[in-house]
Amino acid sequence: MTTLRSKETFTLEMRGISIAFAGFRALDRVDFTLEGGSVHALIGANGAGKSTLMAILSGTHAHYQGEILINGQPVDLRSPRQAKRLGIHLVQQEVDVALVPTLTVGENIMLDQLAERGQLCHWPQLYRQAQALLAQLRVTLDVRRPAGLCTLAEKQHILLARALSHRCRLLILDEPTAPLDLAESERLFALTRRLRAEGIGVVFISHRIHELARVCDRLTVLRDGKQVGAGPMAGLTSGQIIEKMLGHALDAIFPPPRPLAREQILLRVTGLHDARLLRDISLSLRRGEILGIAGLAGAGKTELCKALFGASAVSVADGELNGKPWRPTTPYDAVRRGMALVPEERRKEGIFIHENLPMNLSVCADKTFTRWGWFSAGRARRFARRMVERLGIRASGLDQKLLRLSGGNQQKVAVGKWLRGHAEVLIFDEPTKGVDIKARQDLFLLIDGLARQGKGIIYASGEFSELLGLCDRICVMWDGRIVAQLDARTTDEETLLLYSTGGTLP
Repeated sequence: MTTLRSKETFTLEMRGISIAFAGFRALDRVDFTLEGGSVHALIGANGAGKSTLMAILSGTHAHYQGEILINGQPVDLRSPRQAKRLGIHLVQQEVDVALVPTLTVGENIMLDQLAERGQLCHWPQLYRQAQALLAQLRVTLDVRRPAGLCTLAEKQHILLARALSHRCRLLILDEPTAPLDLAESERLFALTRRLRAEGIGVVFISHRIHELARVCDRLTVLRDGKQVGAGPMAGLTSGQIIEKMLGHALDAIFPPPRPLAREQILLRVTGLHDARLLRDISLSLRRGEILGIAGLAGAGKTELCKALFGASAVSVADGELNGKPWRPTTPYDAVRRGMALVPEERRKEGIFIHENLPMNLSVCADKTFTRWGWFSAGRARRFARRMVERLGIRASGLDQKLLRLSGGNQQKVAVGKWLRGHAEVLIFDEPTKGVDIKARQDLFLLIDGLARQGKGIIYASGEFSELLGLCDRICVMWDGRIVAQLDARTTDEETLLLYSTGGTLP
């Protein structure tokens, strides 16, 4: 990693930044200042403009208005290449967008160097450089492994190593801890502090409010595309930060307690195995119940969700779904039998980001959108309009592509597409990843409402506070196995963490 000379200064100023997309004003005369050697929190609700502002700074959007200065000198920043040459690097939230899955880990780390015109590559040296960069992150990865086979946490490490392969002066971290477990987050915080000590400026975007005070020294608050606050982080409570984001105090985030779940079993499986990780999984889900699946990264939560949905090959000793014998086979069969999955990687597996709202919201709907085999676009648009109003999806119009929606609004679409069908068992895999506090509250209310209707909900998450606040029972996973089944009303975060790290109660 190239370090800054101790006497070198770095000051970035963004003045009066405005930008619009299809007539929708995403940013309106925003000011932002960052000093080298500081970690600056950029916060706001989904759709506030955080990612858009940082996309401008990293050269993604060339049609912005306003002025950008580095060390007092104006710069015309209109492309990612210009941003990187100025030492500005973005590690974005959706890591798959920035990686080439068929290339190796090492090739992805050194991708910018490989892309230089006329560049001759010495492959052993490239892999040695990639390995050295990973070592600086204190990460162990096979640099010759295809990047597409890596976990989300490993993919983020690849992007961090890529940024550090340059003479980095400003590093933008967009929801960096979303795919990380507690230990990995701690390593990221330690790395961020080292970068700050070397004079690098870090922009830290996160919806995990409790993290900000641990690593950030200043903050800027955006709301509805405008800057509404800036100043030191010291002394601010989580409640005060949330109030700055929303413009008002937030009521209790979790819904009130539900009645006890009914006795009727919607889903039951015993002896589930897959070829890689899952071992002897047995669980049951009752009508009107929210069953939590707790675990750290790599424990098998996502693998279990996909296995139950038929998206991976598994063997099962016995199973039952909606009162009938069942074994996971294919997603088509799962949907036909009344199951739904909201996957962790929503942009890759849950939505079509280059399509509009009606297409995305109608893609899983029942046959009421068709007549004599013909699809009715009018019915799809009417349903989409109702879903936009019901779920509070913020968009410039029904024809807006999901690529231009915030993470929270994309997630609402990923959920809303299942609300037209006959799904009785809904599986949510890390549904609040990259989602702001208000959108989380909206999702909790929606999921709680589905349970009150008699649906069965499986809620997989590494956010233990969410599991305790929302679920009835919690299954804890470790190393591909369920190691504990707990009553959410009588357990706590410490107990969940103990079991999720392989421990047991005395």
